[in-house]
Amino acid sequence: MLASLLLLGCRAGDGLPNVLYLGMEVNPDERIDANLLNDTRQRLGELEAGYRQLHPNTRFQVSLYPGQKLTWAIQHRNLAGLGPDLLLLNGDTAVRLLKAGVIAPYPQTGADLNMFDPQVLSRLRTPSGDLAGLPFLVQTQLACFNRRRLPAAPTTLQQLLDMSAKGYPVGLTMEAHNLFWTAGSLGAVDAIDTAAAGRQPSGAQQQAIERWLTWLQNASNQQRVTFYASQSSAEAEFQAGRLDWFPCRSAAIPRLRKALGDGLGVAPLPRGEGGDASPINKLRVLALGTNASRSSRERALAFSRFSVNPLSQRNLTLGSQVVLPANRFVRVPVSSSATLRAMVTSTEQGSQTNTLGELIHINDPRVAEIQTLLTTLVFGEVPPTRAGQSLVAILRNRP
Repeated sequence: MLASLLLLGCRAGDGLPNVLYLGMEVNPDERIDANLLNDTRQRLGELEAGYRQLHPNTRFQVSLYPGQKLTWAIQHRNLAGLGPDLLLLNGDTAVRLLKAGVIAPYPQTGADLNMFDPQVLSRLRTPSGDLAGLPFLVQTQLACFNRRRLPAAPTTLQQLLDMSAKGYPVGLTMEAHNLFWTAGSLGAVDAIDTAAAGRQPSGAQQQAIERWLTWLQNASNQQRVTFYASQSSAEAEFQAGRLDWFPCRSAAIPRLRKALGDGLGVAPLPRGEGGDASPINKLRVLALGTNASRSSRERALAFSRFSVNPLSQRNLTLGSQVVLPANRFVRVPVSSSATLRAMVTSTEQGSQTNTLGELIHINDPRVAEIQTLLTTLVFGEVPPTRAGQSLVAILRNRP
């Protein structure tokens, strides 16, 4: 359940070291193993080295927590007085843990918050106005393809289906948050936002929802298009060479590159007749533990502020090329990297989902109902018209 890695030791002659304990949430499509530990060490290494130039008498201890066991693990460590000083979490997770009292509110100062988009910050606030964490990085959703099989990725949904008809295997996942990118391509995002806000969509909006669901059901009937139960299953098939194209997460790029080498291609998700794709990108935030000493809390805040300054954000982005900066004033040099260019496009496309992100969080009970509905749709057990009516009813039933 828990794997720990001592990333950096203290230097001789510095005296007793100050230890910063950092807990990291691991997403469901990631597995805690030596590869993940090495990737974590590599991504944080430069950031830690820069921080230690300012605070040489500091060492870091990082613990990785599976997302499904995160709350339990942190609660038990808090009870034992061993809770992390700082946590790296998904934004939705941070909000949930703050509401549950598992983490502490992040201090809201103008100098800190001015670096971030106000709409991003609003998604990290609880109804009482407390801030769950400081925006740190963005993990994007992209299209990954096998360049040894495909010279270029499809840019439209029609090209994607045409490609599959020519014998190139395509993978999609039935997980709602990983499948939602197709809603933008079919022009259904505004309609879904309307329903999620508790209002009845217009006739035209209802038709857009039905067009989206019809495309999903039609895609499932294609011989070379396979819907997988999880993102990790689709990724494993792609690594094994049994898929030529699938929607991937930027965090998976190091794993995929180890499997395919130069054969890995990365591109934006295809658009459709309704507009650009609408990927749900993941915001990673730095959150505070609840039982840190005064000195530990000061170190956690100092490291957080160092991590989001423009130079740190730029170096981490260029060094890893799997994440983008949360600091809105950092410009990413897209001309030098097709991967960064695709990731920046993904963040621009993903702005479509900001409203929905405020209306529905990942642990909202409506998410499970939507997941069940989409699964029955893909398997052909419910027609798109009826599924569209059911989807609106689920979305309007606000908890």
